[in-house]
Amino acid sequence: MPIDTVAHIVRTARNGRSQQEFARELGVEQSSVSRYESGRASPPARVIEYCMRLAHSGSSEVVPTADALAAKVQTQLANPELGGFRLALARLIDTVTADHSQAHAMSPASTYDGSYRGDPIDHRVD
Repeated sequence: MPIDTVAHIVRTARNGRSQQEFARELGVEQSSVSRYESGRASPPARVIEYCMRLAHSGSSEVVPTADALAAKVQTQLANPELGGFRLALARLIDTVTADHSQAHAMSPASTYDGSYRGDPIDHRVD
């Protein structure tokens, strides 16, 4: 069965251990693990990443971080024979970045500059 929710990732990563024991490993309260597993709360990114590693490795073996994987890819792409691939990848990244920037620029929230243009409110008490 595929792991398709954060709650399922946390339950799978716990792998039969008690919530209390797993909470100590995660550095959170047992009640937090309960809320994560029931979907009543979203765990912080570090907890999700850790649980994903556990869930996908099937054990507590060390799985490379995203930075370690990126460094490995960068090393592999340094191969002179992969010039065409590097160019295609660079174009893909540029396209995705441009699409993201364009979508962000069109979002109403992105046009707010933080300044208030309405009438000031007089908070003085007479």
